[in-house]
Amino acid sequence: MMFRAFFLFAFLLSTTSHVSAIDFCVADLKAGETPAGYPCKAPTTVKVDDFVFSKYLPGKNNIFNFSFTRAIVDDFPALNGLHLSMARFDIEEGGIVPMHTHADATEVIVVSHGNLTAGFISSDNTPFVKTISEGNIFVIPKGLLHFVLNVGKGKASANVIFDSVRPSVQLFNLALFGNNLDSAIVEKTTFLDPAQVKKLKGRFKGSG
Repeated sequence: MMFRAFFLFAFLLSTTSHVSAIDFCVADLKAGETPAGYPCKAPTTVKVDDFVFSKYLPGKNNIFNFSFTRAIVDDFPALNGLHLSMARFDIEEGGIVPMHTHADATEVIVVSHGNLTAGFISSDNTPFVKTISEGNIFVIPKGLLHFVLNVGKGKASANVIFDSVRPSVQLFNLALFGNNLDSAIVEKTTFLDPAQVKKLKGRFKGSG
């Protein structure tokens, strides 16, 4: 009995000590990033403002008619080591978030205003599509092609959460038409005719 009590006490002590030792690791952005992430600021230099992000506001619309405001570790050092980041997007009526992927992050969409049609395509090419509104949450599994459309009246807004401090993103349209990949290759791999490829490369500022 004494051994069990001692074991339990030792376990609790080690657990609480471990937790208190790593309450947070606010990124020291000036120190530079390592393969393991940013080093921690000295605890004595951490302030409450390190845990507050004050720029979570609508941004400037892009060519797809939506704005995207990110809160990743490079902007919000308190996220360092927490394996999550956030963003908000505000989509004008008729606007779209085109097909794209996050190879290293699952995405959770939380609608705050309006009506959005969101969807993803599984690896066996099955589409999962749903129109969602305020009070709905939609999960997009890691690495799958997905999109969002504003299908309502007026502007729509949502917050997204990623299980990565800095999720990667690859937009399908920009990957095909926004670089100098040879047009002949694009035509052959997409079955688009030369005129269509030329038009799309012009829109997305590609060449080749």
